[in-house]
Amino acid sequence: MILDMRTLFFEGSVICIAVSGIMVYYSMVRKTYPGFHHWTIGFSFGGLGSLFLAFRGSIPDFISIILANIFISIMPFMLSYGLSTLSGIKWKWRNFYITMLILFTIFMSYATYINPSIHIRITLFNTIFLILFIESLRITLRFLPKRLGGRNYLLIFVISANIIPVALRLTISIATGDDLLFIENKDSIQCISILATIVLTLITMISLIITNAQLIEIDLKEANKKVEMLANTDELTGLFNRRYFNKALKYEFKRLQRDTQPLSLIMADIDCFKDYNDTYGHQEGDKCLQSIAGIFKRSGTRVADIAARYGGEEFVILLPNTDKIGAEKVANTLLNLVRKLKIPHSASTAGDRVTISAGIATVIPSEKTSEDILINMADKALYTSKSHGKNQFTHYASGDYAILHTNGA
Repeated sequence: MILDMRTLFFEGSVICIAVSGIMVYYSMVRKTYPGFHHWTIGFSFGGLGSLFLAFRGSIPDFISIILANIFISIMPFMLSYGLSTLSGIKWKWRNFYITMLILFTIFMSYATYINPSIHIRITLFNTIFLILFIESLRITLRFLPKRLGGRNYLLIFVISANIIPVALRLTISIATGDDLLFIENKDSIQCISILATIVLTLITMISLIITNAQLIEIDLKEANKKVEMLANTDELTGLFNRRYFNKALKYEFKRLQRDTQPLSLIMADIDCFKDYNDTYGHQEGDKCLQSIAGIFKRSGTRVADIAARYGGEEFVILLPNTDKIGAEKVANTLLNLVRKLKIPHSASTAGDRVTISAGIATVIPSEKTSEDILINMADKALYTSKSHGKNQFTHYASGDYAILHTNGA
């Protein structure tokens, strides 16, 4: 079967223009990202350029040669420009390639009117086409993974595949010096090469639409994470909120019940915090809460440790797989770190600086215990610390109170 070059160019133009129309519609009904419009414009120009080539001999040479080749060259230029924009980088080589396109136009005009040579035009066109596709591949490999969170292997494959037929045509053109891509040429290798370029251009356009859809999915996941984080986080302190703590407590209780491992809970309260607000104002009170929250966040050193704001000036730390001794070490660290903040508190009955009191409860989860029992134990231990002078912790273990004073600062 003999492939007709003119027909191939016409079909290529129809495909590019049709898919460009689809891309325009897609951008109207779906969210698109910076760079998508660059691609749409580039492929539209490519379609027009192919259409002008298809009518070579029936329209002026300026349109069918100069404009046609420039328009088709704009396609890989806009591909690179769009990829750099999508990647969130400034394309530092943009002006260089714009200058290259201007020089390309000048030399194409020279090889058309002053020293007519199809061979020079073919070599020039394939050279700039090849360079721009290599630049697109460079951007895709180096910068796009940061935006996508990984490599887009489909796009890498398609752009790489686009380079092959262009490089083949350039190599043959330089090696033979023949006018291989003249519009009436029916050489099978050249026609197949053009056909391959058309098919790969179509696949490139489809892969770019898929890339945009992939970004929508990535952003949707990130948005869901943010919503979930907002739902589980206390706005003022940045700690987990009570809702998340309750959920984590149920999960850890069931897990440790199966494993027969200890679970400890520290419940702490800022001493005389109402008096602090009355003395220094609520704005300073919020700053104090944030400072204390930072200590709780740092004190839960393991991934499984959950530090949360339980309510008002009350904080909790859930310590899975932690026995009595381990929980007391954490509580002691908390009290000492709060003292080291040296936040003035002239209205406190526990000293001249901000302090906290804590209650610890440790159980080995079983059918005889429950999450509420653990919380009640910690709450009772905290009350004992408060009633015995504050600025200390009390451990409630196995139903007995062990009053452990940690004053000394």
